Amino acid sequence: MRHRNRWMLRGAGAAAMAALFAGGAAAQEAPLFSLTASATAPWGTLADTELARFDPVLGRCVPWLSIATGAFYGGDVTGDGATDDWKDVDAIWIGRQIDRITDVYISFNTTHGPWLDGDLLRLAEDGTLQRIHSEAALIAAFGLTDGQVDVDGLHIAIDGRILLSFGDDEASTMLSTDHPGVITDGSIVVFDPARATVSVVLTEGEVDARVSNALGKTTKAVDTLGIAMDAAGVLCFSVQSPSSDDATTFRDRNGGEVLLAESALQLAGTPEFDALEVVDGSAPFLAARVTPRLVAANVQAQFDVEGPANHLLLVTLSFARGSALAFPEDGFFGLLLEPADPLFAASLADLPWSYAATDASGRATVLFDPAPAGIVVTIFAQAYDFDGNAFGTPVAIELTG
Repeated sequence: MRHRNRWMLRGAGAAAMAALFAGGAAAQEAPLFSLTASATAPWGTLADTELARFDPVLGRCVPWLSIATGAFYGGDVTGDGATDDWKDVDAIWIGRQIDRITDVYISFNTTHGPWLDGDLLRLAEDGTLQRIHSEAALIAAFGLTDGQVDVDGLHIAIDGRILLSFGDDEASTMLSTDHPGVITDGSIVVFDPARATVSVVLTEGEVDARVSNALGKTTKAVDTLGIAMDAAGVLCFSVQSPSSDDATTFRDRNGGEVLLAESALQLAGTPEFDALEVVDGSAPFLAARVTPRLVAANVQAQFDVEGPANHLLLVTLSFARGSALAFPEDGFFGLLLEPADPLFAASLADLPWSYAATDASGRATVLFDPAPAGIVVTIFAQAYDFDGNAFGTPVAIELTG
């Protein structure tokens, strides 16, 4: 039996699922991250524009946010009418409510369209990017004097304070960390927007001491690349040195300890973290990818998802973005496609690619029919997990004619 409209049902089944999740044992926490350069992952290439997470149950890295999802949110920054791949994600923070993603904040490592590398951006419920705090606002708040700043690490505390690390040493009229009048790039600082105050959480020297304790040897971290908090509110971070541990997640407990070592990630080469978050190790929703993202005429696009094992899913399509404010649901925000769009209605019918199921490893692949020559259009896709009552990440697909 196909439950093609089950995404609209939120009654006893959804409540029972929430109770089940709330009553179970807490899942092991694990890092979610981007890399400074592409690496080979279990599913193929993890690009430096994408995010992945480590699944402690499977013992391997799995996709989380793909190039195509970045294009969905980034939109058209070049003005050619098509969505564009965004730049490397340099910092990330994720807001969650049990089994639902409610907020994602990011910062890029370089200018992308109107967005600067010091801007704090939000993935909004309408499928766009919103600037939450501008680079100029952070410069003013911290009294930085060279006119620019690159955000390297980001965490939003429960009381609204913003923890940050910077990409370079920054001269400041407000704070000093390891040197007078300087916020070093290995330091972790905090901005309280409500009180318009700034302060130091850890200096670079204090980060060095914690990394040295965790690794059992004296080392200098050089630069703090990522900031996060575990479920208990303990500060976690990643650092640039030593290179054998620049994709290791450290935790500020017991004088400094390793939460997860770089070697556990099983990524080929020498990965280095760019952005860092610490998340529940379970898979609450389907992470989607599409290959290729730019689809030429008569080429078959492959839509892949990864998430909970042996779950039935529906692949929805639309020519327009929708709003998760209108259709909030578990998983990744909610329905981010436009339900009034004719393509969305067609995808609820018995199209060859409408329905699929993940296998025992949590993977599923759907192949779309090739488009004939002359069709140039953007198509948005998003999977819905019937068994988990959860939406997956949306993607943007460009038919290039």
